[in-house]
Amino acid sequence: MDHAIILAAGFGIDGESLKNYINIEYCSVNHLKRLVITAQRAGIKKFTIISEIGAPSLTQALGSDKRITSKVDFRTLESSIDIDPGKYLLLQSNILTTPSALSEFLNTDLPKDSISILVDRKKDGWVKLQGENVADSYLDGAISVGAFILGSEILQKFLKHPSSLASLVNDLLKERKVFYKEFKDGYWMRLSTEEGSIKRAEDLIFSHVGKTATGWISRKINSRFSLPTSRLLVKTPLTPNMISVLINVIGVLCGPFYILGHPVIGALFMHIATVLDRCDGEVARVKLMETKKGQWIDTISDQFTALSFLIGLPVGYYLINGNHIVLIIGAINISIFIFFLCWSFYFLVKYTNSGSLVSYFEVDDIVGEGNTTLLKKFILFVRPLSRRNVYSMGILVVAIIGGYPWVLFFVTLALLLFLAHQVEDIFKLRKIKHNKLS
Repeated sequence: MDHAIILAAGFGIDGESLKNYINIEYCSVNHLKRLVITAQRAGIKKFTIISEIGAPSLTQALGSDKRITSKVDFRTLESSIDIDPGKYLLLQSNILTTPSALSEFLNTDLPKDSISILVDRKKDGWVKLQGENVADSYLDGAISVGAFILGSEILQKFLKHPSSLASLVNDLLKERKVFYKEFKDGYWMRLSTEEGSIKRAEDLIFSHVGKTATGWISRKINSRFSLPTSRLLVKTPLTPNMISVLINVIGVLCGPFYILGHPVIGALFMHIATVLDRCDGEVARVKLMETKKGQWIDTISDQFTALSFLIGLPVGYYLINGNHIVLIIGAINISIFIFFLCWSFYFLVKYTNSGSLVSYFEVDDIVGEGNTTLLKKFILFVRPLSRRNVYSMGILVVAIIGGYPWVLFFVTLALLLFLAHQVEDIFKLRKIKHNKLS
């Protein structure tokens, strides 16, 4: 099933008019465009959009967006539509949901003369209203999301008079040809013409964007600062890649402050950049602009902040105590860091389909458990400290408590442990490759 019908005319499952959502925009993305991209990511390759207006207005709504690679046809209520045998996804024009939810729904097994409704089950008691009266009450029930799967025969009949999805479902209910699939993943809502509907949509999207972060500190602390910032950034013409670069311009300032003798201020700039580092990803997900190229730009730009820190720390400490050993330690740390980058980038290209350093830890799945050494067990135990949102906060705390010597000590120790970790990974991967060849 790879053909979706988007109904932007007539009435939805709850009797709502579907003609009012084509030109609505929130989070700087046209709603119709968001719906098409969402369904495309779920596996849809062809769209037919039915509306009460002509193709030019719809084309303007979608624009020449390179993200939309599927074929999109526009039809009015009066137009005829060629329907091939098979199953179709039917979407109300006011639905907001995720690719994962639609992808799960597309796997529905359904008789060709029936319809399946994507529903969100409700275990609590609820009532169905009709006008000013309660029409019915339920102890257990479900709410329709606004997505349907139906066979070509039913679709043909419906498209002859596509006035109301509620009428279609009610007619099929009499014939016991209505099934349901429970909503499984992501989030959903149906836009309405009520005041506040757009704000609720934005709130829903941002509430789930914050849940994608890795690490307790990032989700519970950093997100309280990054999400409000991202809400402002989505209203600007800045792309996620531009945001990545601008954030790390802030981060690079940490090095000069270490050199000037202000380690706490330097650590603070680094931590501010770490907190805001979530923004590029949040904006990308909200505006549906996630790309592998964007992952690499984010990853590479982050390293300039780290490099600035690793240069500024020993130079600033040396200018205070004049001990050349500090510069030697700093040079060793920078060498380890460069080795870390070279090997990590090689691993991402060779073994993963990602540009994010978080994916480096997929190495565990490749090398397996095996005979884990005591050192490796210790490294695995302290590995959560290697996440940027953790170590940047730790460096700030250490800079406040102990200044240069403590920061240099803990950074050197961490880099040596990670070097041992990576060297062991390299030998294990080489052993696996050798065993496959022999």
